[in-house]
Amino acid sequence: MMVAVYGLAFGLVLTGADWSALDEYAMTIFQELAGIAVALVFLFATGRQHLLTRRGCGFLDGLLVGMYPLGLICYSMVVSLTLSRPDSPMRSPLQILTFVVGMFSVGIAEEFLFRAVIAETLLEKFGPSTQGVWKACLLSGLLFGCAHLTNLLGSAPFGVLMQCLFTISIGTLLGAIYFRTGNIWVPVFIHGFMDVSSIIIGGLYGTETVTEAVSNYDASMLSAVLIYILPVLFLLRRKRIGQVALNFQEELAPAQQPPAE
Repeated sequence: MMVAVYGLAFGLVLTGADWSALDEYAMTIFQELAGIAVALVFLFATGRQHLLTRRGCGFLDGLLVGMYPLGLICYSMVVSLTLSRPDSPMRSPLQILTFVVGMFSVGIAEEFLFRAVIAETLLEKFGPSTQGVWKACLLSGLLFGCAHLTNLLGSAPFGVLMQCLFTISIGTLLGAIYFRTGNIWVPVFIHGFMDVSSIIIGGLYGTETVTEAVSNYDASMLSAVLIYILPVLFLLRRKRIGQVALNFQEELAPAQQPPAE
């Protein structure tokens, strides 16, 4: 994904275009399209393309499973729009649309890669037992957090560290929601909505870029780690964790069969 962005910038330079004037969110869309393409290659190459259309518990019921993060996202967005709205005029409708599409494209690319590809693979490896599901959630969340180290290329190191710790907890929670719902579009929607909310003022008014927002992250972000890890305990409690095996029985069946003698 980073190579795709630098490739685009290099191509624009060669053609004499001013790549620095390109909207940041337009660059985000291009970058995430590369991520989506990579994820689709993995899914089709491994015969898992059905994950994109699998209903699981259903999208609306899945949103009920993810109602905790959705509630926090709505609260955060309302607070930002109420208390942090600047006096400057809003950006153009096209720029706002690019912002929303860009943020949701992040949700699509990262959920395809880290949930449909990585978390799915880990679940098949570790199995649907309580221990196996927790291992798959925690490890996929850790990898998701570490992937944000690429932001060191533009943001302040301490802010990136706080973002990585925060996104580890987010990735673990999104993994639990994916396992509980069996529907990849539930974490996609939650992730995209979360990204829009996290920089809603900058996206609507152009007062802050994603790079600047990450640089401004401080130690208060550590409190969010606990906020997003605690609901994982509820989602993967013993009475409900059996739902994971039901949602993924088609993928887990081959791994559960005894080896041929």
